[in-house]
Amino acid sequence: MINLLDRFSLAHTQLTRLNAELREIVPPDEPFSAKVELKLTPLEMHYEGDLPHYQVTARLLCRGSRESDSADQPLFTIELVLQVVYEQFQGEPIGFDTFKENHATLTRQLYPLIHHQLQPVFKQFGLDQVKLPYDLAGNAAQQSGQRQVH
Repeated sequence: MINLLDRFSLAHTQLTRLNAELREIVPPDEPFSAKVELKLTPLEMHYEGDLPHYQVTARLLCRGSRESDSADQPLFTIELVLQVVYEQFQGEPIGFDTFKENHATLTRQLYPLIHHQLQPVFKQFGLDQVKLPYDLAGNAAQQSGQRQVH
């Protein structure tokens, strides 16, 4: 697998959707679990010059529920859609098919961006105990003292 971060830089980000719903107050000491789904969709872009630019749509859905309740009755739901544009800065031009096959390597850079957008929302909802990962799930052993959601 090609690590696209070795050849592409983040050129632009834009938040295009943020929906958040808190269905009831969650006391700070109430245990709950949260599930995060992150989907990345690469899109081909028209570009001028020798090296390509590609867009990635990052869709994150976070649902939290009491551990005793079913997941279809969430305490809160947060949906974020972030549009990002990557431009290649070195090497031979990478075609869209290769970019599409390797776009998962970009998550290492997108997790912190998403975290930056959502942490204030969690704070406003009184959900300070929710900590999104800053990095890939394989790095969870380093942060074992914090409650993380993947």
